[in-house]
Amino acid sequence: MSQSGIYGELKSIWWAAREGLKWPEAPKQIHWVLSDLCNSDCNFCSYRLSGNPSNELFAAGSRLSAYGHDNPVRWVDTKRALRLVDEMKALGVLAVQMTGGGEPTVHPDHERIFAKVLDSGIRLSLVSNGYRWREAIFPLIPRMDWLRVSVDAGCATTYSTMRRVPESGFGKVLRNIARAAAEIRGAGSPTVLGVGFTVTPDNWREIVEGVGVAKAAHASNIRLSAMFGPDNEKPFLPIYDQIKALILRAKSIHEDAAFRVYDNFGSRLDDLVQHAPDYSTCAYQYYTSYIGGDLHAYRCCVLSYNRQGMIATGDLSNQRYDEFWRSQARRDDFAKYDSRSCPRCMFNAKNRALLYVMGNTESDVTPRHMEWP
Repeated sequence: MSQSGIYGELKSIWWAAREGLKWPEAPKQIHWVLSDLCNSDCNFCSYRLSGNPSNELFAAGSRLSAYGHDNPVRWVDTKRALRLVDEMKALGVLAVQMTGGGEPTVHPDHERIFAKVLDSGIRLSLVSNGYRWREAIFPLIPRMDWLRVSVDAGCATTYSTMRRVPESGFGKVLRNIARAAAEIRGAGSPTVLGVGFTVTPDNWREIVEGVGVAKAAHASNIRLSAMFGPDNEKPFLPIYDQIKALILRAKSIHEDAAFRVYDNFGSRLDDLVQHAPDYSTCAYQYYTSYIGGDLHAYRCCVLSYNRQGMIATGDLSNQRYDEFWRSQARRDDFAKYDSRSCPRCMFNAKNRALLYVMGNTESDVTPRHMEWP
């Protein structure tokens, strides 16, 4: 298991213990998709790969951009987004992760919304492709908890081929990473600046080079993880050992006290192989909530934009988020949901850790000693 995976489990256990063996009154973190529209057309995007759970409803009912495929022209209205921040604060949400869907910085007012989150005292993190950053985002970066920029390549040609964008974008993104690193250093900030490298059958040979360019851009870490596709682990089976060897080589060459290489590839692949959970209660949904660019609440990122993951009472277009979360209908929905119906789960380790600390030592029963909020 990776260091980051162990940290995630320990953090989950800490929260569960702090809550006194009951589900929390508010999610600790919200994954929030500000924009479903993206400026890239990545050939490995889980939201745009036909057959993936999150592709089912992603482009439904929305005008599509002429650029890319399954690229809905849809983002959260700015006024509604600002009110959502107030509602999250009122509920007691501690952290927000801006993520995709699309690209968060495609939203025309993303800097204003980021600043609202930070000014509200909610911790903010960002997952971005780093291409559309405007000047106004850089003063906000040292105020964030962490930032991860998706690069996914070791050279401009592969970057262009995988993302279907001009080769010049590779250098632009690396310069933006370096600028972000300088802003963080200049502010004396603890913000963690990372690079994301999603390993696919098209880019795995460039793992060592990809780690090198991340380090050269002054990122503090890189996270290597496996692509989620409709074929699950099958594309990686013939090349798994070679990929693991390249990751070890990258670590031996580039890792030092100032730069870490997080190998999430193995754990992500294990989750793909495992498919459905073998326990009935999803503990993760109580701690992390997901809001789509369609203003609907979903059970998690894996089941976002999917009928199974859509929470029936979670339409937030005309409903306050705090009222939705506190509603009996939401509680009933969570209590009756059976995790064994999920097609796969990225959070098996966290779920098992949470269920164990809650008093559930059998994976197929509802946790004992629980108070359901």
